[in-house]
Amino acid sequence: MTPYKIFFNNRITTNSVVVSYNASTLSNEEIFNGRIKLQLSTANGRFLKSGNVALRAIETTMMGIDTNYRLVAVTFTKPSQATILSIPDYDSFNKYVFDHGMTHGVLMVMDKNKKKNWR
Repeated sequence: MTPYKIFFNNRITTNSVVVSYNASTLSNEEIFNGRIKLQLSTANGRFLKSGNVALRAIETTMMGIDTNYRLVAVTFTKPSQATILSIPDYDSFNKYVFDHGMTHGVLMVMDKNKKKNWR
């Protein structure tokens, strides 16, 4: 099992939202990266505000790398305009992991009773 982390950065302009992310090992070896750009004139505002941009990017990362890797940390830069883009909180992340069958890709999750389960 190899632990890894994901770092998210975002940029909001008058026309678009760009979310970039980079997954790397704890020794900073890059293993996956991605970029999502949405035009504000056509973007689904609820999708941006829900935190699902990041959650879907995390899921894509997990699907794209070897199953030997376990996510141990996620870091976000704070969006400059929280009225446009939000980041998921821990409970939303945890629920998404369970609801989408992604528990195999994380080192630890909490079950419905808030009990920690190590993977």
